Amino acid sequence: MSKSLAKPLLIAALVAATPTVSAEDSLSALKLMSLDELADLRVSTATHRSERLEDTAAAIHVLTAEDIRRSGATSLPELLRTVPGLNVARISATEWAVSARGFNNQFANKLLVMVDGRSVYTPFFSGVLWDELNIVIQDIERVEIVRGPGGSTWGANAVNGVINIITRHAEDTQGTLVSVVTGDLQSELVLRNGFKAGDNGHARVWAKVHQNDRLAGSADDISDIRWRGGRAGFRGDWETGGGNLMIEGESFRELKRQERAYSGAHVLGQWSRSSGGARDELRAYFNRFTLDHWMVLNNGARAELDTFDLGYRHHFTPIGGHNLIAGVGYRNIASDAQMTPPAGVSRSSRTDQLFSAFAEDTLALAERLQVTVGVKVEHNEFTGVEWQPSARMRWSPARGNTLWASVARAVRTPSIIEDSARLSSYIPPRAFTGGLPLFVTSHGNPNLDAERLIAYELGYRVQINPRLSFDASVFLNDYDRLLTVDLIGAPRLVASLPSPYLTWNALAGNALKGKARGFELSMDYRPSDTWRVQTSYSHLDMNLATQPGNTEINPLRATGESPTHQAMLAVRHDLRHDLELDLQARYVSALHTYSIPDYLTADLRLSWRATSRLDLALNGRNLIGPARKEFGTNLVNASDAYLIPREYYLTANLRF
Repeated sequence: MSKSLAKPLLIAALVAATPTVSAEDSLSALKLMSLDELADLRVSTATHRSERLEDTAAAIHVLTAEDIRRSGATSLPELLRTVPGLNVARISATEWAVSARGFNNQFANKLLVMVDGRSVYTPFFSGVLWDELNIVIQDIERVEIVRGPGGSTWGANAVNGVINIITRHAEDTQGTLVSVVTGDLQSELVLRNGFKAGDNGHARVWAKVHQNDRLAGSADDISDIRWRGGRAGFRGDWETGGGNLMIEGESFRELKRQERAYSGAHVLGQWSRSSGGARDELRAYFNRFTLDHWMVLNNGARAELDTFDLGYRHHFTPIGGHNLIAGVGYRNIASDAQMTPPAGVSRSSRTDQLFSAFAEDTLALAERLQVTVGVKVEHNEFTGVEWQPSARMRWSPARGNTLWASVARAVRTPSIIEDSARLSSYIPPRAFTGGLPLFVTSHGNPNLDAERLIAYELGYRVQINPRLSFDASVFLNDYDRLLTVDLIGAPRLVASLPSPYLTWNALAGNALKGKARGFELSMDYRPSDTWRVQTSYSHLDMNLATQPGNTEINPLRATGESPTHQAMLAVRHDLRHDLELDLQARYVSALHTYSIPDYLTADLRLSWRATSRLDLALNGRNLIGPARKEFGTNLVNASDAYLIPREYYLTANLRF
C-alpha cells in the first residue's frame, strides 16, 4: 500500500469516528493485568497441558494482548525484542535474525515457531521466514515463548526455544476493524469483520496489504529493495456436540522484486472435547508454500512444498497422583525444487514422512512438589529414529514462589538443502586466499547426523508482593554434531583473464561441538495503577570447537553471531485515562563475527484514545544514535545486511 493511499484512509477514519462504544474493545478491557492475574494465566507451550504461568517448570515468558498493543509493533520480530534471552536483529526491510540462547542468523535453525500449533519452521532450509509471518497483530491473543528445549513436547527442531503465537477466538473480534499504519518507511492497511456464524459460532474474515520501503546501505553497499505484499484469511469457532471446533485459513503473496517472490496458503482445523477429567484434541492442517524465485548471493531457487500434518492427543483422567497425556502424529512433506546453475539440488522432487508418538506424566510427590517426565520418539527420512526425553521438577515452598529444574535432550534434523543441495559462495580477496577471489561450491550430504543438545536448566520465579515479581533462570547447553561446511582438499587456481581466481569444494558435515551457558533475569514492577516498569538482562557465553583437522569454511562463526550481553527497560505510563506513554530502551553488545559494535537505542509510543471507537498512536523507532547495522552477511546463504535507521510512523485503529 502506498503512502498516498494510507493518508487519505487515515483522514477518513478520523472523520468517521463517533463516540459509540465498541463491541470489541472497551477502555476497561485494555487495563493492565495485575501480577496475580498474570501468574494465573494459563499457558500450554512448555508442556502439552494447560497450567498456570506461575507453576510452569520452564523459562517461559508471555506477551499478553495488552503487551502487544502497547508495544506499537507492526511485525512479530519487533514484538519479540522485549523477551529475555531472545536476540532479535534486523537485517533488511525483509529479513530478521531471531534466536534464543545463541546460534542466531537469518535462518536460525534451533528455534521452533508455531501459529496456533501449526509449525512455520520450513524444512527446505531450516528456519523461519519472518516476512511470511506478517499476520495481523491485532488478532494475536498472546505469544508464549519458552527458552530452552521443547523436543519432548513438540519434536525435532525445538532445540533452543519454542514460540507459539496464539490468535484470538472469533467471538473476541466481533464488529469491524479498520487499521492504518503510515510512516516514512512503512505503510499498512488492515480490514477485518467479525460476525455470528450460526447459533453456536462466531467467525471473522480479514485482509491486509503492506509496503516496507528500502533501507539505505553503507558507503560500500547498494540500497535495499522495497518489500510489499498482501494476504487474506478467516477463522471460525463453534461449540459442537459438547466439544469445540476451530477452522482457520489464509492465503498470501510477498514480493521483493529482483530478489524474491513467494506465496502460500493454509487451512487448519482443531477439535477438542472434555469429558470428566479426560480431554481429546485433534488437529490437522495443510500448508502450501511456493517460492516463485529467490536470488541470494548468486544462488537462484524455485520451490514448492506441500505439508500435511495430523496430530491427536489424549489427556487421561488423573489416577492417584499421576496426570498422563499421550498422543501420535504424522506429517507428509512433498517438495519440488529447482536451483539456477551453478547451484543445484540432487533430488529435485521428493516426499518426506515423519511419524511421531509421545507420552508425558506429571506426578505429584507431595503437596508442593511435582515431577514431569516425558519423551517423544520420531522417525524421519533423514536420520531415522530420534528420541527426545525430558524431566522437570517443580517445588513451590510458599505461595508465589516456584523453584524448578529440568534436563532434556533435543535434536535438529537436517534440511533439504543440507541433505541434497549444491550452493555457490563468493569470498572476496583476503589474506588467507592469497589476495585472490575465492569461489566455494558447497555440497549437501545425505549422510548427515541430527544435531544434538543435552540441556540443564534451573529457575526461580517469585511474586514478592502484589506489585513486584522477579524471574531468574540459568542454563548449560551441551551441543554435539553441529552442522559445518567443511572444505575438501586444496583450492584450485583458475588462470582467467583479466583476473585469476580460486575455486574450492566443500561438504556439509557434523564436526562442531561445544557448550553454551548463561543466565536471564527479569523484573516486573507496578508502583501504581498507572505505572509499569519491566527490565531484563541476559548473559550468554559460548565455547565451540571443531574436530581436530577439520577445515570449516567459517570456523566458530556462531560464537560471535549472538551478543554476550543484552539489557532491556520498558516503562509504561497512563498519563490520563485516554493518553498513554510507552518507552522501551535496549542495549545489545557487539557481534564480533560481523565486526558490529555494541549499541543502545530506544523506541517511543504516544497513544491517544480519541473516542471509544478510535485510537491513534505516534511511534518512533531507533531514537538513540545514528543508523547502524544490527547483523551481518553470512558467507554461505544470507542476504545483505543494511543500516537500520530512525523511523517514525502513525497508527490508527477504528472499530465499529
